[in-house]
Amino acid sequence: MRMGLEIDPARVGRRTARWLPAAAIALALVAACQPSAPPGFTGPQPPGGGSAQPAGSVAIPDGSGLAAGKPTVTTDGGKVMAAGLGSGRTDDFELPAGSAQMTVAPCPNGVIPFVTLYDANDNKLGIIVEPSYTLTNLAGGAYSLDVASNPTCAWAIEISPG
Repeated sequence: MRMGLEIDPARVGRRTARWLPAAAIALALVAACQPSAPPGFTGPQPPGGGSAQPAGSVAIPDGSGLAAGKPTVTTDGGKVMAAGLGSGRTDDFELPAGSAQMTVAPCPNGVIPFVTLYDANDNKLGIIVEPSYTLTNLAGGAYSLDVASNPTCAWAIEISPG
């Protein structure tokens, strides 16, 4: 007398064969519907898939006068300069509508921090991990940066509209 559940491998294979193509099509549709960039923010991809080279140079700060987790923001005309030590979010700053060039100085060890750009409504507009990046389709208004880096990284970012 047999007790327990018996599984017929031939039937299991047929069932799997029925739902597998449907799952593959569903995944392809979801992937195709995903935006390649967040709405209201686009930037060029580096040629050849490699890293873009900085268009300008931003001095790497030595960390003196910076408080960990509390980035500073200064403006000079339309140019915005942010600096910090370790991870942190900047206060809001103003950018005009259009485009702007963002230059990120790497940490002293050469690692580029992750920089996330937010608008005044706290919408994430993009994550920048390149030393130089062109922000395009900016709506204008208040923005802030959230920088993720190791705790000892002194970083600097310059944003020049135009």
